Amino acid sequence: MEVSNFASFCLFAVISAFTPGPNNMMLAASAATFGFRATWPHILGITVGFNLMVVAGLLGLNELFSAFPLIYNTARYAAFCFLLYLCWKIATATAPQTVSDESASITTASQPIGFWSAAIFQMVNPKAVIVIVSAITAYTDVSDSLSITHIAIAGVFVFVTITSTALWSYAGSMIGRLLENQRQLRLFNIIMAGLLLAALAPVMLASMKLF
Repeated sequence: MEVSNFASFCLFAVISAFTPGPNNMMLAASAATFGFRATWPHILGITVGFNLMVVAGLLGLNELFSAFPLIYNTARYAAFCFLLYLCWKIATATAPQTVSDESASITTASQPIGFWSAAIFQMVNPKAVIVIVSAITAYTDVSDSLSITHIAIAGVFVFVTITSTALWSYAGSMIGRLLENQRQLRLFNIIMAGLLLAALAPVMLASMKLF
């Protein structure tokens, strides 16, 4: 890849990673509710899941899905059901509260989205799929075997993914500090869950028409 093309790809990757999308909205909601530190498994799950898809795309897995679309469509249908579960989890999330009794203090709260849930979500995230397909189509030659170009693309995606997810999570944790009570936090999470559904609804409906 020429230097100018690589610079163009880096700009594409940065813009794609830092602009609002399903992952970033989920991270902001999680960090606002549970804090920045508790959101790290979610951050790492997105980073690993997204970049495994990048590697799969570079290795030509997209050609397998093109040849056997039923496999991909079935997987997406199952993933959409999983998405509804994630939206419900976001909308009903509550911040940790400590309940004290005579013998102990018990912390009660819903749980943040974990590593595996975040990683699995990437297969149904339309922004992630579009970004990966666009990058591979525009900046690589699919007829080539594994090359330094593929390694560079994968490396850049790892860096921008971990950076953008961490920053969005930190921003979410700052928002959480401004929310004064559980009611405001619940309203914020419901709004974020609604935005997530709205962002993915067109893709969900289009996929369901295939069945």
